[in-house]
Amino acid sequence: MSSCRKKPKKTCSSPTRRLITLEAMVREFIDTYRHGERDELAFFKEISQEKALEFAALAKDSRGNRFSHQRRLTRESLQQGKQAIMSMLGAFQKANSFEEVLQIVRGVTSKVHGLGELYAYDTALRISAKTGHEPKHVYLHAGTRVGAKRLGIPTNRDYVPMTELPEALLLLKAHEVESFLCLYKNHFGSVVERRA
Repeated sequence: MSSCRKKPKKTCSSPTRRLITLEAMVREFIDTYRHGERDELAFFKEISQEKALEFAALAKDSRGNRFSHQRRLTRESLQQGKQAIMSMLGAFQKANSFEEVLQIVRGVTSKVHGLGELYAYDTALRISAKTGHEPKHVYLHAGTRVGAKRLGIPTNRDYVPMTELPEALLLLKAHEVESFLCLYKNHFGSVVERRA
């Protein structure tokens, strides 16, 4: 996820300096990335339901550009995903939680070649921003799963309850932890050694 503030860092670009404590990494995440994530979700909340579905399905940001961490998706896959998602407008309007939105997205996009679990999660998060639903758990996919594993968090499931996270991560919301684990996954080696 990414957004613009004076010159915020895109949350899909990894930090460049090495920090040695999890607490320091969380502080850096809050200072550097949180505002951009909040701006992105605020954009989806402010636009119409149909526009939110369209932009989410096409992986577009507030400027109409594709989110960089979804740049490998083909235009054809995104168009098919858009058609499938737009056809479920009524179901999205009735959803009462992020989890329900995610299930709907997974259901319709599982039939579209090239749209995987990261696409489903990101799309559901953006659609859910419109209705005010946030994830209560940290969903595992791609880089998030790698980051969790490197912190010693079991990854043989779809999500991790917030109660199972290291205390330092509890300063973040579930969707922020998802981004954090992905962003800092290559920085956790020394933290795990220090905790062992």
